[in-house]
Amino acid sequence: MSKLIFYDLLQIFKSSVSAVLPENLIKKSLNYSPITQKLSIGCENYNLENKNVYVIGAGKAVQNMAIEVENILNSKIKQGIISIPVGSLKTKQTENNDIQFLEGAKDNLPDEKAIITTRKIKDLVSKLTHNDFLLVLLSGGGSALLSLPKEPITLQEKTILIKKLANSGADIKELNTVRKWISDIKGGQLAMYAQPAQIVTLILSDVVGDPIDMIASGPTVLHDDNPMEAINIIKNFKLYNDIPLSIKTLLEEKNHTKTFPNDKVKNIILGSNKLSIKAATSKAYELNYLPIELSNIVTGNVGDLVQEYVNLVKIFCDFRNGNDNINNLQSQLKALNIPGFNLNFAENTNEVSSIRTKDLCLILGGETTVKVNGSGLGGRNQQLALEFSKALSSSSNELKDHEIYFLSAGTDGIDGPTDAAGAIGHLNLISECKEANIDVDIYINNNDSYNFYKKFNRGELHVVIGHTNTNVMDIHLIIIKKVCKST
Repeated sequence: MSKLIFYDLLQIFKSSVSAVLPENLIKKSLNYSPITQKLSIGCENYNLENKNVYVIGAGKAVQNMAIEVENILNSKIKQGIISIPVGSLKTKQTENNDIQFLEGAKDNLPDEKAIITTRKIKDLVSKLTHNDFLLVLLSGGGSALLSLPKEPITLQEKTILIKKLANSGADIKELNTVRKWISDIKGGQLAMYAQPAQIVTLILSDVVGDPIDMIASGPTVLHDDNPMEAINIIKNFKLYNDIPLSIKTLLEEKNHTKTFPNDKVKNIILGSNKLSIKAATSKAYELNYLPIELSNIVTGNVGDLVQEYVNLVKIFCDFRNGNDNINNLQSQLKALNIPGFNLNFAENTNEVSSIRTKDLCLILGGETTVKVNGSGLGGRNQQLALEFSKALSSSSNELKDHEIYFLSAGTDGIDGPTDAAGAIGHLNLISECKEANIDVDIYINNNDSYNFYKKFNRGELHVVIGHTNTNVMDIHLIIIKKVCKST
């Protein structure tokens, strides 16, 4: 394996993370004059004269968002409560702090600490009046951190159901649809508790396509779904007969009508996977690759996606070897089952010519799912990198003229319940494992990708960058480089 390419992949990935650091997004988006007491957020303007400002938030990125908001609004803030992941607190709390940071949701799962914080947030917003301005900060991880089961559902009942759905392969939209119906805060209910205050929600999107009703389960977004959608999701994964009576009774309840305060609520997306991909593209250019942005809405099961990615690599390598023309390249790429596939690059004649000669960096983003069959330790990104390497190895003869490297990592720095953001795979990984007498299938079948990468080559292929305090889903990078043959 080339350590230079490994370094390049890490630099490109880190650039994609830096672009969505929450403090930078807040600085760019918010402007406040303490003299006029006018606040501008993007194109929106708010008069805070004679208004009390409150700040609440939940998610992996909201700590730095809140710190920057406090720097900007300063003494204008009357009180704030921010729910953040366990182990991420970096601001020393004192009695003089206007904003209180409280940790919870270990391993991104709702827990008693998150419940206590959510109750405090509910109590705070329930006391607001028409003289109050509520700034809500949300990011990925907000669903677990802003969690309060609707009575009489218990935390354990809710957690077991969501965990079973996730392990069965439910995607983030399906999970959040169910969460909203069994929560006392999600699905616009927070906004209703906060009435008659004015509400502005600033969002860092961690959901494919940036649907604001799904990010952190939309606590300030109108929720008009039919409860049958949640029931059908649970039934599709054959779990409905096993759920407790408390959940069934709530979902089958007929009266769900509530009035949402549309004229009092504004939801604004500050950052998303699209920004990360743009930054990755710039860095790849800087490192002398030809970057090709292919999709920012990749979804699907890892087991299905790996073969599509292998086919993607084979199509580009075949074209680079001169075996195809641009029309065939476009036709073959269109046939791939990769959501949101972008073929605009093929319309640029100069770029098409460069595809044959330059080192490529294919860039994609989104969020995959893994059906858990084993008891090992890992996450979707490490699993994807390992399974991709295995699938790629079966085509090694066709790809022998190229070096292929693949990075899959989460922008939050966390992949599953591990300290890794993801991992790197490559064309020769499986053959190197055979030489080292390592059976990759044991790790794949047991969903134990973390321990594989920790053991293999002293962990050199692990992507470990720590908590980033941001989250805009995952980044996938595929580098295709011609093999340099000695003469």
